[in-house]
Amino acid sequence: MARSVSSAFTPESLNSASAAEQIADQLRAAMVDGSLNPGDRLPSEPDLAEGFGVSRPTVREAMRILRGQGVLVTSRGSKGGHFIRHPQAEDIAETLGETFSLWFDIGDISVAEVDEAREVVERACVRLAATRRTNEDLGEMGRILESASDQKLSLHDFLQLDVAFHRAVANAARNRLLNLPMQAIHIVRPRTNALLGSHDRQAVLSQHRALYDAIESGDPDGAEKCLALHVGYLAVERAKALRSEDKDVKDIPVSSLSEL
Repeated sequence: MARSVSSAFTPESLNSASAAEQIADQLRAAMVDGSLNPGDRLPSEPDLAEGFGVSRPTVREAMRILRGQGVLVTSRGSKGGHFIRHPQAEDIAETLGETFSLWFDIGDISVAEVDEAREVVERACVRLAATRRTNEDLGEMGRILESASDQKLSLHDFLQLDVAFHRAVANAARNRLLNLPMQAIHIVRPRTNALLGSHDRQAVLSQHRALYDAIESGDPDGAEKCLALHVGYLAVERAKALRSEDKDVKDIPVSSLSEL
């Protein structure tokens, strides 16, 4: 049952041109401090416009922003309106993914930092996946491995399945706070893959299957060992390719790379 908000949340007047963003900021802050809670119905658009001292189109734009961020849902009818909702993990992941993509595009994050973060986070993910995976998780990983074994696949499609396999492993860990940074790391992997000097598909598939077997067997130590061998193999292959160019991953910003 939705509860209408009366005095718990009080709008503050606005003082700049970015009125819609400021309205969205105030409402998000109210969600964080508990003035607004999931299920709460916001005041009507005319009431919000009056409270904030703006036009109704500005309020509608603020509502659009919040809907896009997954924290507001709008329904029509006599019992309709704008309702606060719990942000879903998928919405958060998409928003963070867009933020990380922008950061990678214009920032100075190095390939070495991506590697380091991946090793730390994914080690935890594979250990948890070995103890929490479901039959559905194993089925998804198995389907990806089967698809990746098709010799007719282009290199681009093979690498897409490579990332998909690691995403499935992260999902199997059943920890959304670990999954979010893992998904962000996977966003940039098509770029870091471009630094590999060679792509021995059979070697990568063999390493993926070994990781799958350890997870299926419920062996967290074995899963962690398999991941370490896989990541180590990729690091060696990339170092070989970079050695001829006298480069190091510490000196290569992700923003300088294009997807393979």
